[in-house]
Amino acid sequence: MNDFGFLSSTITVYFETGVDANDDLIIGSSTYRNVSSNVTAAQIQAVATALVGLTDYTYLETVKTTKDLVVA
Repeated sequence: MNDFGFLSSTITVYFETGVDANDDLIIGSSTYRNVSSNVTAAQIQAVATALVGLTDYTYLETVKTTKDLVVA
C-alpha cells in the first residue's frame, strides 16, 4: 500500500489593497514558505490576521497549500 510523505507547505494571505477606477477590489497577496506539517487551521488564522494587522490593508482569506510525495 502506498502512503503520502510530506514535502512542504505554504500559506498565501490575501488582502484588499484598495479599489480601482471601476470600484473593483485590488487584491494583494503574500506567500510564506516552510509551514510546519502539523500546523492547525487556528494557528494559521492567528498568524495571517496578525501579519495583515501590521499593515493598513483589510484581511480577506488565507490558503494553505501542501505538497506530498507518494511513497511506494
